[in-house]
Amino acid sequence: MERQMIDQEFDGRVALITGAGAGIGRAIARRLAAGGATVIVTDKHEGRMQEVVDEIMADGHIAIGRVLDIERRDHFDTVFADVEREHGSIHTYVWNAALNKQQPIFDHDPELFDRIAYANINNCWYSCMLVSKQMAAAGGGSITMIGSIAPEVPATDREPPYAMSKAAVRALVGGIATAGGPLNIRCNEVIMGLVTGTRFTDTQPEKANNFVQGVPLGRNATTDDIAEAVAFLASDRASFVTGDVMNVTGGAMFRL
Repeated sequence: MERQMIDQEFDGRVALITGAGAGIGRAIARRLAAGGATVIVTDKHEGRMQEVVDEIMADGHIAIGRVLDIERRDHFDTVFADVEREHGSIHTYVWNAALNKQQPIFDHDPELFDRIAYANINNCWYSCMLVSKQMAAAGGGSITMIGSIAPEVPATDREPPYAMSKAAVRALVGGIATAGGPLNIRCNEVIMGLVTGTRFTDTQPEKANNFVQGVPLGRNATTDDIAEAVAFLASDRASFVTGDVMNVTGGAMFRL
């Protein structure tokens, strides 16, 4: 495919990304906007959400910011309905945001555990249900889940609800792909290890450096690596790809 065609491959499409105010979500929003999409930048923090909108607009692309907290189901109701009314149906949906608080597995606060599960599993499903109705009415669309190698890592004793939620999302991908196929709705997942330019690697550089030792390609992923994978899965280049899990770990997945 010619470079010009790739640059314009999302023209006329509306893309909504959760947790797009920083890190991986920011990179995805910028990549889809560069491909011509009208990007809905959502985040629970209005300030950083607006920063990303301003960056995209400064690059000459289209972005709209909306505050969306993945713990608030009513936010999904309002934001998704407003986007459809004001900009048209969402064609490209990226579930990127996730709640994660590390505590020992046998001493994890039950209320916090429930919050994480509700946000990362229940509301992931709920948002996909809402957006699938828009996509079905418009003739199809693409859903991409941002996953993790956490379910495969033995030492997840400090983040059990997060790892469990990522395993649940992977199961959800298959269900959506199966039910969405006849409606021309595709659903895929991108999984990763540690990613530079995220809060985790910025605050825990020692763990990031240690993780590299198990990566055959010799480095951790960048946020742009993940964004490019998402762009491929959301594009017509992946029109026959659904229910798939794309491994963007530099080969680390095979060393676990």
